[in-house]
Amino acid sequence: MSFKHITFLFIATAALFFASCKKEDIKSDHKITAFYATLDGGSWQADSTRAEINEDDDEIIIFGMSDDYTVTMTLTGTGKGNFNLDNDDNDMVIQTATKEYHYKDGTNGNVTLTLNDKVDYALSGTFSGILVDSLFDTLRVEAGEFTHVKYDDPNSGSGSNICPTNIITASVDGSTIGLIFLSATKQAGVLKVVGSSSATLENLQLVFPADITAGTYTMDATTYLGTYTKTVGTTASNYNSVSGTLVIEEHDITKKALKGSFSFSAVEIGGTASKEISVGSFCVNYN
Repeated sequence: MSFKHITFLFIATAALFFASCKKEDIKSDHKITAFYATLDGGSWQADSTRAEINEDDDEIIIFGMSDDYTVTMTLTGTGKGNFNLDNDDNDMVIQTATKEYHYKDGTNGNVTLTLNDKVDYALSGTFSGILVDSLFDTLRVEAGEFTHVKYDDPNSGSGSNICPTNIITASVDGSTIGLIFLSATKQAGVLKVVGSSSATLENLQLVFPADITAGTYTMDATTYLGTYTKTVGTTASNYNSVSGTLVIEEHDITKKALKGSFSFSAVEIGGTASKEISVGSFCVNYN
């Protein structure tokens, strides 16, 4: 065999080796959970993530949250592919402490699911679009990407013994608010359950220890906390619980499902106004 042929075989073998290594690196990267985007030119990354695939309702929900932004994408379907946002069947919502942005029609927003890992039960993909709030302020979402965002094994029945559907309800000063379940997450030994109403710009959150067991607990402003936020125009009023009761009826740690009720009195942060939160209840599956 000539030197020329030997050299060619060496180069070909080396190229195949490096190509194989590169492919393996990409596969390994997929196993790392991440959720990030550029929001109005600034870098943003989620601290907690989750996903849901509801085959009965033909719906996918992808969620990422940090202290400053909460990103929720709701898509019609159960598999991979491109989803053009339309503010109806396929929507992207981003919430801050004072605003809620929805996809702005006609701005070519989209979410692409590039991978549905049915072994690890995780989704990967990309997203982008222009969103608008009730005052027509815009929020530009660019270079959005998520990898290995986990969802429950659809065959495991996770949480079904307690909560077949995620719900949270409550009344404020005697009037029922139309809360929609937003998230339930476990992080740093704490569970957070969040509900919101985009119609009335109200938000309610419960925070308590992640190892909580069935029983009755006194709500305060620290360990067992309830918060309420009401936004009017561009002004958000934030209230923290000062007294109240949290009842945990069931907590299945294995299936990550939690059911309970609550009521509390809350005082505005930095002010004297108060709110009475009553007949509250929740049944949630958390990440």
